[in-house]
Amino acid sequence: MSTPSTTRREARRDALAGGARGWAGRHRRGLAGGLLAVLVVGVAGAVLVPRLLRHEAYDDLYNGKLTAADYWTTDPQILSAGLGFVGTVGLPQLDQQTVKAAGGAWASTLNCVAGVTPTDRQRTSSVPSSGLDTAYVMAPGTTVDHADGLPIVFSWPVLTDTIDPAEFKFTLNTGQVVYPQAAGIVPNWELNERNTIVVFGHFGNRMAYGEQGAEYPIRLDIVATDKTLTLAGPDGDRPAVGLFATSDHSGYGKGPTLVGAKLNRVDPLNAGENGVLGLGSADLPNDETAVYGSAAKFRLRMLTTGGFSPDGVRGLLPTDYANYFRLRARGVDGSIVVLNKAGVDYHVKGGTLRILGLSDLGRKAGDGVSYDDCYAEDRDNYVDLVLSGDDAAARNLTAVEMPGIPGGYRGLYNPGGPGPNPFPGVRYTLASPPVVQTITQALDNPMRVTR
Repeated sequence: MSTPSTTRREARRDALAGGARGWAGRHRRGLAGGLLAVLVVGVAGAVLVPRLLRHEAYDDLYNGKLTAADYWTTDPQILSAGLGFVGTVGLPQLDQQTVKAAGGAWASTLNCVAGVTPTDRQRTSSVPSSGLDTAYVMAPGTTVDHADGLPIVFSWPVLTDTIDPAEFKFTLNTGQVVYPQAAGIVPNWELNERNTIVVFGHFGNRMAYGEQGAEYPIRLDIVATDKTLTLAGPDGDRPAVGLFATSDHSGYGKGPTLVGAKLNRVDPLNAGENGVLGLGSADLPNDETAVYGSAAKFRLRMLTTGGFSPDGVRGLLPTDYANYFRLRARGVDGSIVVLNKAGVDYHVKGGTLRILGLSDLGRKAGDGVSYDDCYAEDRDNYVDLVLSGDDAAARNLTAVEMPGIPGGYRGLYNPGGPGPNPFPGVRYTLASPPVVQTITQALDNPMRVTR
């Protein structure tokens, strides 16, 4: 396959940046020099960004840059592309009545530390229309109004300056062909992430496979536009045109699951963390060393098909490992050792391992941060499992499990989940199914790219 030249990439990048700068210039008039705040909203929640800095944040999101970003397979693939949730993106405002009318979830009872008042971000995963054009690439002439959310997970990270909603051709089970109204990298925006593009549009309804009248995408094709969606991998950049994925369900027929699990050593420099001006102030730093310090030796990065939340609204906590996950490793005698608790030394073939907990969620508890219902986390398609122990022992980790509700564990939900106080009569997305995901050993070859 041909590789777009650096010159072409830079030209596209300059055009995107120029357009954003022009937009900002047109809107500076009338601000009286003040730093007015606006809401930049994605599936990750809301982040306050000074209005005069919106164009810089947009430039950083869509500049094509990657730093130590993970790739998951030798050749590029689409790992998942199924309808996530319906009708809750692009609401006129966020309040209980509006969210209920859209079929969203609203957490009316939250247990937060004394003195903390929950924000809309803690109350709901629904997204207002205000600010969407500052965080996503919009199709010309479109307005995102009560739209659906659909994450597309690639096995190679995306050069974000090549994203165009017209590149994503969806075929529904009815035969209808539709394209997104918006596409973007939020909430997977950190420079060492960027495997997942989230698109908004009208892709179906809340009926599941086999139900009369069900509508959902059954196929995604990446098609050519003047931008040429491009992925970065170990042997250079490749156009994604021609890649496709199929699906036989939506989030209302099956909950979110894992499509990758990769074991790396912890990078003491935290390469690629953050990297976008003004974003993530409530959530960062959330990397393994920020949360667990020098004890963190290994990072098992889990790649998910959708956002992971205990109920679709509240954030996953660093202390939640034992509620949702367990690890498998080879024992000294060749048997399977199950690592199901944090803070315990497990003796496996090659030595000892200890699970410290989860990261790439939100900040460490302390300094005003509590692991409660108001915990702010990034709600992206990555959850990191952090370990300490011996190198030889880590090489004998074989799989990560999510036993799910049938296995006696809790289930995880995408942003269409019911929340702690579901409205009667509303159909919400389902909990994660049981899954066993094989671990890719990347201790010798970290399987990361920088552009």
